[in-house]
Amino acid sequence: MDELASAHQPRMFSLQKIVEISYYNMNRIRLQWSRIWQVIGDHFNKVGCNPNEDVAIFAVDSLRQLSMKFLEKGELANFRFQKDFLRPFEHIMKKNRSPTIRDMVIRCVAQMVNSQAGNIRSGWKNIFSVFHQAAADHDETIVELAFQTTGHIVLNTFQEHFAAAIDSFQDAVKCLSEFVCNAAFPDTSMEAIRLIRHCARYVSDRPQALREYTSDDMNVAPGDRVWVRGWFPILFELSCIVNRCKLDVRTRGLTVMFEIMRSYGHSFEKHWWHDLFRIVFRIFDNMKLPEQQTEKTEWMTTTCNHALYAICDVFTYFYEPLSDILLQDVFTQLQWCVRQDNEQLARSGTNCLENLVILNGDKFSPEVWDVTCCCMKEIFQNTCPHAYVLLLHIYIHTYKPVYTRLYEGSSRTPVLTRTSSSYTYIYTLINQYIEVIVKDLPEHLSSRVRPPPTHIYTHL
Repeated sequence: MDELASAHQPRMFSLQKIVEISYYNMNRIRLQWSRIWQVIGDHFNKVGCNPNEDVAIFAVDSLRQLSMKFLEKGELANFRFQKDFLRPFEHIMKKNRSPTIRDMVIRCVAQMVNSQAGNIRSGWKNIFSVFHQAAADHDETIVELAFQTTGHIVLNTFQEHFAAAIDSFQDAVKCLSEFVCNAAFPDTSMEAIRLIRHCARYVSDRPQALREYTSDDMNVAPGDRVWVRGWFPILFELSCIVNRCKLDVRTRGLTVMFEIMRSYGHSFEKHWWHDLFRIVFRIFDNMKLPEQQTEKTEWMTTTCNHALYAICDVFTYFYEPLSDILLQDVFTQLQWCVRQDNEQLARSGTNCLENLVILNGDKFSPEVWDVTCCCMKEIFQNTCPHAYVLLLHIYIHTYKPVYTRLYEGSSRTPVLTRTSSSYTYIYTLINQYIEVIVKDLPEHLSSRVRPPPTHIYTHL
């Protein structure tokens, strides 16, 4: 490292010799080589982050050559030598902020994918980690190159070598999610959502490969490996997209999430549905809502509203398997929506409840009808405008006597005039009533309350 410390003329003789030693010792048995690489790999981590770009470029290029040779031999199942060997790329991408070096790392990894995809196994995790970091970059060249390679992996490499990449399937979906959430490149975001939907097709077409794969999830039942390794990462990342992205992107993510449910839900186990709806209900989580009132209103009016109708649609489509385990949860969510101050979301809640009953009522058992009626009763009790009813009561008991006094008798001559002290007192009293009561009304009701018309107190 001392030889490389010079800012103007660093000496790279020792670095070159380290590369040569690594090259000639690579044929040792893997256990011996892994111990050697622990030391050499740490050295490459430091050299690859050297502030002198010439030194860093030499280190990255040397890593590329060594990696290409290392990957030629492939890797046996349940070994992680590739993951250890490729870790310096991950470290350099994370620590070195030089656009030149970051671009070079992406190009080196892309070359490895294009030439050695058939031999990569545990190394996929490092590759997707590098692309995940590139996905959040603001340099268009870096993001575009990383996304092109990621797309090639999803569309082509997975098609041929899906079994070898199962251990890193979740990393691939997470990487795509990071591309989606980069607000600087909306076209890339939409294309990444399409690739996530394409990943769902692999899970649907190759469930047996997921069931037979054994690795870190040995404690997971074979039947649940499809969910843990396949469906859950996809649907969870889509829910994260909904919670993180802007309106157009999160709307597309929400649409794709429910499309996947409808398209492949017939293969889901009941307890998978339970976990899935816990993910979906996170969209309505009050703790996740933006703090600004305007953003919160937009969120409720658009995303929450869209999600509510989509939930009821999926629930109706799969009513038979879902009614026993999720009906009460759906009713609870509808009640939450109806209680919100946002009038559109509240109306959507009642509309969805109505549609749910109309479309599925003929399948309801007496017990389900009891639960449904209790839900309706609670909604009515929670939304009954008690303050508004009191306001009407005051209107009736104040206006009517005044109006009767004003126009009693056949002559219809007003008893009170605008100059009467009684007129001023009554008008002021009623407005004070309104000011006090309106404070307790929900926003969508208080906006409708207006002071009483002054012509009530005068001759029409």
